[in-house]
Amino acid sequence: MKKILFFAMSLILYASANAQVTQINSNKSLEPVVQLNNTEALFESGVDSSVWVSDGTLAGTFSITDTIKYVGAGSLLNGKFIFKGMSPHCGAEIFISDGTKAGTKLIKDINPGTANSQPATTIMTLMNGYVYFAAVTASEGCELWRTDGTEGNTKIVKDIVLGTGSGIDSNYFSMAQLNNTLLFSAQTAATGNELFSTDGTVTNTGLLIDIVANASSSNPRGFYYYNNMYLFTVNSSDGLAAELWRTDGTKLGTKLLKNNIGTGIAGINYYSNVFHIFNNLAYFLIDDNIHPGDALYSTNGVDNNITNTVFIKDLGVKTMISSFLLADAINISGTFIFPFTDLATTNALWQSDGTSGGTKVFESFPANLNNNIPIIYTNLNFNPVTKTITYPLYNGNFFFSANSTADGNELWKSDGTVANTQIVKDINPGTPDGINENLSWIYTSSGLYFAADDGVDGNELWKTDGASQTSMVKDIFPGAHNANPSLVFINNNKLFFTATDNNPADSSVTDLYVVDGVFSPLPVSLLDFTVSPKGADALLHWSTSQEINSRDFTVRSSDDAQHWNDIGTVPAAGNSYTQSNYSFTDVGVMNSGKDIVYYRLAETDIDGKITNSNIIYIKINNINQWNAQLYSNPVHDNVRLMLTGIQDNAIISINDINGQVVYKKQIQNQNGLMTLPVNLERGVYLLVVTTNNEMKTIKFVKE
Repeated sequence: MKKILFFAMSLILYASANAQVTQINSNKSLEPVVQLNNTEALFESGVDSSVWVSDGTLAGTFSITDTIKYVGAGSLLNGKFIFKGMSPHCGAEIFISDGTKAGTKLIKDINPGTANSQPATTIMTLMNGYVYFAAVTASEGCELWRTDGTEGNTKIVKDIVLGTGSGIDSNYFSMAQLNNTLLFSAQTAATGNELFSTDGTVTNTGLLIDIVANASSSNPRGFYYYNNMYLFTVNSSDGLAAELWRTDGTKLGTKLLKNNIGTGIAGINYYSNVFHIFNNLAYFLIDDNIHPGDALYSTNGVDNNITNTVFIKDLGVKTMISSFLLADAINISGTFIFPFTDLATTNALWQSDGTSGGTKVFESFPANLNNNIPIIYTNLNFNPVTKTITYPLYNGNFFFSANSTADGNELWKSDGTVANTQIVKDINPGTPDGINENLSWIYTSSGLYFAADDGVDGNELWKTDGASQTSMVKDIFPGAHNANPSLVFINNNKLFFTATDNNPADSSVTDLYVVDGVFSPLPVSLLDFTVSPKGADALLHWSTSQEINSRDFTVRSSDDAQHWNDIGTVPAAGNSYTQSNYSFTDVGVMNSGKDIVYYRLAETDIDGKITNSNIIYIKINNINQWNAQLYSNPVHDNVRLMLTGIQDNAIISINDINGQVVYKKQIQNQNGLMTLPVNLERGVYLLVVTTNNEMKTIKFVKE
């Protein structure tokens, strides 16, 4: 399912919308390759595979090679892009580009002459200043190589199978970097294709573990980073099923998590699995050959013991695609939501909080002739340093497409509650689909851009704020024709997309466009902000789920929550797409004689824009008198709890009116305002906080 991006403006603004889009390249079918930096990006021409650069302007979009063709795979290294290319002078080799014509060139003719050093399938991984890849030579076969972008330091790591034999089977080749170790699949006659490791030296390059003993192959693949380890998939010893394993880069730390998966699937050698991280556990959905339907599991990555890799729930039917459905999951409000379909009779969004009772249908949608299944418009932000993913929301909502009997397949939105899950607009009025198979979207700070068809203008670029404004940005291919916009990314403050405008008439040839204006991804999202005493000091802790162009955090204190003093500055991550944690110490404040001190953060962007956080406080006098209070009652969305005076362990729990515990967490020496990650249905609940054999109970209503 191809994912594209775009978004719609109000119909009232449609006349002026035509001026909002600029074509910066025509008829070259430029497709994105990589963002070199915050200003320039590289593209490949779908017409002739030539390499282009663009800063989002017509003058700044041009070809940077005369003969070099981009033929797939690459990795950024120190602001330069190392990639697999093709030239009539040297065949398929490894090239480098800094975005200029002079700086786009061959690194080394590894297999001299016009013979190819690059196999049909190429992957690259960065570790410790080197890019690792597989390469073929006449004398050494296909082996593991590395480069720092210079000819002199482009060398074979080790000839695993001596002579012309190949230690790398490019058809079953996978790599992953973990700290100072590169994990990769390699083969010998004695071991088959198994898990190897290297630190970049000949001495420390070799077999890590022979998962399927002797010459049979486990073909390790699908490496997924989780808690300083990798989860991955292998073949079972009989070759009839798959297994899930984990590794921390050591033999002892490489263990089975779940066996007997995907039995009966043709071509089991290619079976792989995706994972979803929620509340520090990795979740996966599989046919486990035990339950009648697909089964949801979680693991902490320790081993295959039932207390560490846990069955959660049978979802009722077998889909044959279960291993991939969690790729479209999103975390929100104490739960994660994911699509589930058998491509026939079952179309639904499910939700799970990690428990069997909390794993249930979130919203069900009817089967339909067009086979429209629910697709969550995920806003995945990946941090390549920490290898983690976050899911920034737009005004507390995510968007998705889904089918209804009355409206067809249209755009929906949700804040993670059933009550606030609704269609955004019936774009193609009545039962026809407004969202077709040409799915594409991108989130910006001003709204969602996406592809849609109103039944009159074809599939075009739209925008929505999720509320009052949902309309077409521009009819790029005039009339009832499909421009099929494919959203690319935001770079140099411009929103890039490709589309066809019927010039030429061949609709497979596309043009490159930008939406005029200044665009940015979703901004800093502040998570918990707390303060706690430590001796004479007060310790402030906060975290963000993402940051875009953030400069720093100014810590401010006050005696009355009205007049503020700046007491310190903490540098921000700048651009981060995973959770970032911060702390600050207000030295000696516990001996100041004050009754209470208030704190707030002022987050400053690179462009000088300042955003203030919520206010928290710490009681200094009578510090032994702890207290717990709800930020609001009734609770409208999230449960927000203010704790003060907690000096030791405390247990927070929420019980429903039947006495069932729906949320429970232990904290230590944690004070301030916190949001509890729990998704509650409407009703009456009891919040219980217990510490030092004392208990406070608060009755509240969830609206």
